[in-house]
Amino acid sequence: MVYLFTILISIIIIYIPNALCNVADSNNPWVYYLLADLIYVAASIVVDGLVAFIIRRLPYKWMNPKKGIILTRDWEMKLYRKIKVNKWKKFMPDLGMFTKFQKGKVTDPTNPEWVDRYIMEAAYGVAIHYWSVPFSALILLLGLIQPWNLTNWTVGVPVMVINMILILLPALTLKYNLPTLVRVHDSYERMRAKKAAKENQD
Repeated sequence: MVYLFTILISIIIIYIPNALCNVADSNNPWVYYLLADLIYVAASIVVDGLVAFIIRRLPYKWMNPKKGIILTRDWEMKLYRKIKVNKWKKFMPDLGMFTKFQKGKVTDPTNPEWVDRYIMEAAYGVAIHYWSVPFSALILLLGLIQPWNLTNWTVGVPVMVINMILILLPALTLKYNLPTLVRVHDSYERMRAKKAAKENQD
């Protein structure tokens, strides 16, 4: 709900100066800029959806939470604590409806299967959000339709920047939660190994 409200406010903020200044063409009606705004927002949603669709179909072994962009490094955790991610992460949208797994809250850390699933979903989520940032620039290709039109810069660029910010914020919350779940996972693995070793001795 917070995200939808943020998107609506962003559309209004981008629309008003464009309509008032009529930057593209003095003959354009006010609805022209509203349509341009909505088209760029829709294009952003389509691009983000395509990135998510593609990454979700990549092998899970490529999403190692202990390597690459998925790994939460010490300096990152210091940053997350400084900007108080734990205070505002509850406002981030949970798109678990698409995977039938809600990861917005750590609800069952004592269940090994739940922990493993959370780590997997969070790892995919981080990869999707991070890769969506550079690909957000693809919406500026709409400017090729009318390369002389300034709305690509006065509407397209602001929409792209806002989209990048809205994409990054959920990634920070996922990376904030991951280290704790990875430690719990490793603890379960050690317990399983000890149990298996004991059973072999018996």
